[in-house]
Amino acid sequence: MDHEAARADLTRALNAAPSGALRARAGLQVLIARGAEAVGIDAHGTTAEPALPLDAIVSAATAAPRSDARRAFAVLLVHALGIPGLLPPRGETARVVQVFLESALLNPLRRAEYPFDGSPYDKRQALLALHATIDDHLRPLESTMPSWLHGLGTGAAGKD
Repeated sequence: MDHEAARADLTRALNAAPSGALRARAGLQVLIARGAEAVGIDAHGTTAEPALPLDAIVSAATAAPRSDARRAFAVLLVHALGIPGLLPPRGETARVVQVFLESALLNPLRRAEYPFDGSPYDKRQALLALHATIDDHLRPLESTMPSWLHGLGTGAAGKD
């Protein structure tokens, strides 16, 4: 799953919905569909059983092996947290989303100075603000040492 395409799907769904409740429902449907796709489960349900709720999808993603799709779903959830009213601020869904993000985005959260030992409130505030900088924290680290120091090439200092 491409997290940019998933983010575009979420934006399209939110923009197409006319009101707050319908807007949140459309956004949740995108999150559920993308989460189910990421972990390889069927979230649509059958006529006898209802569709899976978001917290069940996120719990399944937490238990799933690490993959690019799982990570892309985590990034999508970070962006969803930045949309007021889309995800609940408290309760079981908020708890499972936090646990999932802490496991799926460990290194980006470290780079963002996430308060792993902080209070639930501090963690929630950090996750709410993360949508603005997540793309920066996902980029590979840049080397701080010139290549000539590593012996990988010649530079001005490498000449005699």
